[in-house]
Amino acid sequence: MKDTIAVCGLFCESCGVYIATQNNDENELERLAAMLKTNKKEIRCNGCRSTVLSPHCRDCEFRNCTQSKNIPNCEDCQTYPCNAIKEFQKKAPHRAELFESARYRKNNGIQSWINKMHADYSCAACGTINSPYYMKCKKCGNDPGNEFTKRNISLFRK
Repeated sequence: MKDTIAVCGLFCESCGVYIATQNNDENELERLAAMLKTNKKEIRCNGCRSTVLSPHCRDCEFRNCTQSKNIPNCEDCQTYPCNAIKEFQKKAPHRAELFESARYRKNNGIQSWINKMHADYSCAACGTINSPYYMKCKKCGNDPGNEFTKRNISLFRK
């Protein structure tokens, strides 16, 4: 399975840490590391299923849970959605569509989900994948940076 398919339903390629790692953006990695109270070397991440994980991803209870149950994704669990993932979903704006994303993936397959995630997180003007936290595209400045942010803008501007 592709490294950027998070077990919980998130799309790693839209994560600011993942984007900064892939672009080797030292300034952004340093900013994110300070914000997340870690260091620039530790913050790097190549996706949920990779061997290079940020501290948050390394300690992910959902990743550990799916591995222990030998299932590929949370939505494949008999107790989905469990209380832990319900609480996780509530804690950050980028998780607003977590359950919809996981259901879409289960009902339509991984490749269709990947295509949808690319459409949801790509800039309408230049096609660059942006984090939902980028109000404007990091490459061309288009506002908003992607369709996900456009749909959920009120959550990011609180």
